[in-house]
Amino acid sequence: MIEEVLIEKLVLHILDGSIGMPILSETEHPKDSDINDFLKAHIEKVFRDVNIKKACFENDDNEIKVLCEELTTSEDNFLEASKKLAEKLYSILIKYVNIPSCDLICSMFNGDGESFLGLFILNYKTSYIHFVEESEDGKVNKVKKQITTLPNTSQSIDEFVIINLSDYTIHLKEKKHDLDGIKEPYLSKYFLKSKTVLSDKEKVDIINKTSKKMINDYYDGDVKKMADVKTAIKESIEENDNIDIEEIKQKTFKDNIELQNIYSEELEVKGVTEKNISINENVMKKIPKTQKLVTEDGIEIKIPISFLNSQEKVEFINNDNGTISILLKDIRDIQDK
Repeated sequence: MIEEVLIEKLVLHILDGSIGMPILSETEHPKDSDINDFLKAHIEKVFRDVNIKKACFENDDNEIKVLCEELTTSEDNFLEASKKLAEKLYSILIKYVNIPSCDLICSMFNGDGESFLGLFILNYKTSYIHFVEESEDGKVNKVKKQITTLPNTSQSIDEFVIINLSDYTIHLKEKKHDLDGIKEPYLSKYFLKSKTVLSDKEKVDIINKTSKKMINDYYDGDVKKMADVKTAIKESIEENDNIDIEEIKQKTFKDNIELQNIYSEELEVKGVTEKNISINENVMKKIPKTQKLVTEDGIEIKIPISFLNSQEKVEFINNDNGTISILLKDIRDIQDK
């Protein structure tokens, strides 16, 4: 995470696919405290984005990396480098019509003492504004649809690329678009030509989905076994501030080494190869705190994960006829919500 941001250089290029050519700025953006505050707020936010990924350039002669190297040689190269970046991005946007038009903000900034190049892709948002029109009958106040408004500081930037200019590591957020019938991200594949790793949020989603699949495949979706997984994940985060894969599979699958190995293999196939998954504060907010249970009759029960295995407040009872009873204990008050 970046705590202190200093904007050093800034330029905006217009990449509107309907025009047929990019509108490139011939000079850097004038110094403006409001615009600086706008960009600083977004930069501080993007480093906390749960969908942020890490990436690296595949080759030293990568076109984008070479431009970054020129920037480290002299910041005077910034404007021309930004134009080349905008033109490359626009050529991809024109080729694939489902990539939305946008404004591209290129910025060199200092974050906690390190130099970065930021490429912020501001996809156009639809909004409505009022305007006053003069007519023969007098003034008429009207509402007008705007399709090129930019995200304000309370909204998130859909896609961005941030390159550390000391080691050329990349942080990015990208979306998948329909590119010739295939939904895939274009930033990492066609623009950066980089190798990416999963975001922390994606890793957590894979762990949750793989755990559920394992319980469905090998325990017929047993509710108590699913509770074991969720409890193990919760305890791992509370004790270690990360998700310890070894600890989770041992607690969930006990002495069944075969299932432990299958669990690890399933995660690795999906791209989760680490033994420990670091969890930041924002990703932690996305981890479910409750388990929602739904019976075949449509009865829904939402139980805090901390109560799933304790039997202090909730007990799962296996009946002789093969059904399950859920006993809720020591209830002092029930409210209608």
